[in-house]
This record gives sequence, C-alpha cells and structure tokens, in this order.
Amino acid sequence: MILPSPLPVLTTARLTLRRPIPSDIADRHSLGRDPEIYRMLGADTRGLSALTEEQAKAWVESIASHPAAWVIEWLGRAIGEILLDNVVEADKRAGLIIGILDPEALGKGLGTEAIRAIAEFAFDTLGIHKLSMRVLAFNTRAIRAYEAVGFIREGLERESALIGGIWHDDVIVGLLKRDFDALRGSTGTQGTEASCRS
Repeated sequence: MILPSPLPVLTTARLTLRRPIPSDIADRHSLGRDPEIYRMLGADTRGLSALTEEQAKAWVESIASHPAAWVIEWLGRAIGEILLDNVVEADKRAGLIIGILDPEALGKGLGTEAIRAIAEFAFDTLGIHKLSMRVLAFNTRAIRAYEAVGFIREGLERESALIGGIWHDDVIVGLLKRDFDALRGSTGTQGTEASCRS
C-alpha cells in the first residue's frame, strides 16, 4: 500500500480527519478515561486511573508516528482516532481501527461518518480490496455503526477477550470494495460523503 505523502486530510459533513496538532494533547487530556467507553474498547475498568498529561501526549505521538492514522476532529476539537493497520499488500487488505473517546460524541453517527470516509479513501485512493475489523460482541453500538457502512459479520472468535475476569467473544466484520460500491450506489452517496485534500 503506497500512502500519499503527506497523508491527506479527509473532511465529511461534520468531521475533519487529520494528522495530529499540538492542541490535541489538551483535547485528549480533557476527555480523560470514560469508564463505559473504555469498557467497550476492552479495558478492565475496575482500576481505571485518571489520564495524565504525559499519557495524552503519548496518545498524540502514537498517532503521529503511525503511517495511516488520523485524529477525528469534531466541533474544532479532537475526539478520537481512526487508522488503517495490519496491511497485507499482497492481498490488498487492511484492518480498520476506530476509537471515539468523547461521551458527548456517541450516538450521533459520527463513528459511521468517519469509517465511511476512511473506507472511501482506502478503496478509491489506495486500491484496497477488503477492510476488516474486530469488535467485542457486547459493543452493539459499534457493530451497528460498522454495519451501516456495509461491514458484514464474518465470524465469531469465542472467549478471546478477558475483561474484568470475564471472558467475552469478538465479532469479526469485513467489508469488500464491491459491497461498499454497491451500497454507495444504492443510497446515492458516492462522492458526497467525504472529500480529500492534501
């Protein structure tokens, strides 16, 4: 996968997906660690501590050092991250990871919007054939967001996550370019969801 350099900014109706900027550290620090969000991400929240400024800085640095990662900006502030990972160039496939860390941003379709923008970039610009994601089976909000973009449940990995002493299943979802194209065509959204600028 040959990534454009610099990685482009992707914009949607409500979001900007971009590389990190210094003010993201303060934004990330202010979001802290919401226990319910962290539980949905697979963390054991029993001993969840407050997020330090150093940890917020490390979060921003991690995104900056990743070749295909974007900060999700909403209403002028960073609310999470989205990235393409585990790329297998021979098979033209990649994993997609998203984390929205602002409780106020949940339930508004922002995750779906961000995923759709990255899917368009991956398929249309990078020539990816398939995107895959894994999600905890109890994270029904995330599964609905993925399915809204066209991801299909492909399998279940039983008891693959130990959270708070309890085993949980992971759902494996996948999206093929042709299925995404068909969904875009049927909803009339092709070319209207996201724009790309360098």
